[in-house]
Amino acid sequence: MKDSQYLPIIFVCGYAGTQKDVESRVEDPFYGFNKGSSHVRVGEQGNTQKFFFESPLLRLIKDHGYLTVFEAETQKIILKDKSEQARKTIWIYRYYDITSESFGQPGGIRLEMEDIAKGLREFINNVKQQTNAEKVNLIAYSMGGLVCRSLIQKIYPDNREKAADHIDKFFTYGAPHGGIYFALGGGILESLRDQLGWNNSDDFGPVRMYDYLTPTAEKKPSVPPDFDYQSFQGKFPEDRAFCIVGTNAKDYPEAFGIAQVAVGPQSDGLVQIQKAYVKGTHRAYIHRSHGGSYGMLNSEEGYQNLQRFFFGDVKVKLSLTNVELSDLDKNFYQMEVRVAIRGLPAVIHEQSIAHNCPITLELTRPKPTPLFTAFLVPRYSATADNTSRYVIRLALHSYKKQQDWLFDRNLDQVPIWSDYLIFDVQSKDNKYKATYSWLSQSREPINAFNRQVPLPINGKAVLGQNAAVMFEISDWK
Repeated sequence: MKDSQYLPIIFVCGYAGTQKDVESRVEDPFYGFNKGSSHVRVGEQGNTQKFFFESPLLRLIKDHGYLTVFEAETQKIILKDKSEQARKTIWIYRYYDITSESFGQPGGIRLEMEDIAKGLREFINNVKQQTNAEKVNLIAYSMGGLVCRSLIQKIYPDNREKAADHIDKFFTYGAPHGGIYFALGGGILESLRDQLGWNNSDDFGPVRMYDYLTPTAEKKPSVPPDFDYQSFQGKFPEDRAFCIVGTNAKDYPEAFGIAQVAVGPQSDGLVQIQKAYVKGTHRAYIHRSHGGSYGMLNSEEGYQNLQRFFFGDVKVKLSLTNVELSDLDKNFYQMEVRVAIRGLPAVIHEQSIAHNCPITLELTRPKPTPLFTAFLVPRYSATADNTSRYVIRLALHSYKKQQDWLFDRNLDQVPIWSDYLIFDVQSKDNKYKATYSWLSQSREPINAFNRQVPLPINGKAVLGQNAAVMFEISDWK
């Protein structure tokens, strides 16, 4: 990838609930995006092992030659000329500075979401002017994802602009795209939060979300019952966005010890799994919590998805097609998907029953079931022929809708079919050659690739004789 193909990156931070949180954020030049980790969970008992991750910001500097742009009290390019290096720069949108007792007025000033988004628009214009870049890439953590969506869906349209003219790619970690809801209280907790609006906490509720996600010209007097909070509403191409979804609620170091219990186990500890993505976008499920030592932001899994989405050369969309499941009136099925890359110490995507996020309803629909979209970077490969190898584990589980414990033949947590799909993609002269194999048939990819990979015999017996994994390979820039 040539330097001229890189774009400036802007980091947008998450919510600071208390004034102490604000001051902690502001005291850090990089708003926390420079914080790494030395922790990783391993083993069946979740015991801890040392694993050093140096933060996404530092890895972008080391792996891709990005530069930070701090100079005294401002962020500005200090290069003598606006060379190609100017495009490989990292910027921090410091929107909480005005809320700080140091830089703002006594007591700080809490900005409304729309004001933060307007400030981001100005910040992007400044970055583009300084770097001569036509667009920027955005990385947002938690509430930062909603800041970016307010910009994309309301602020740009209000100014008769298209977000895609300014933003190339948009990547979020644990953003509450569908709001924050609680498993306890029957809606009482959300109602109190939204009525009190303490420190703008109502930004995570439906009324305020509708306000700052809807252009002025399209806004109704009240929230339409069919308004989809997890949609770009046609204001940004879904293919240019990627959402990291955390699935480990247990490791979130929540305040007062209540967030994890209130939100429920089907979450990252703060954001529920089903609320953490924009529909139609690319996404990866990783067994990480919303924050802390085991958080998604300071994880190898999150970073590997980020750099491949931003800098990849090849997009491979995998789907399960031609599925024919029997006895759907008596049984329901769940598919587990696990994706690993040769040479990486982390699993970059994992949807499992144990992590509360298997594929369920999609299996019964007539259209293909999306499994994962991989972004390949053959030049990262350790092999001489630039071959990227992915290993995908698929496991299908069956459950009876009305369980008969005496005569049920299914074994809990034992799949009725599972196998590993191994595929290689080789890059040469901007052309791609792919081969594959099922582990039950061969440990090395030996089969010539076509658009569809038939399931092995035991897989067809369960999912249908025509069942296959469909590959859609295309260039990615």
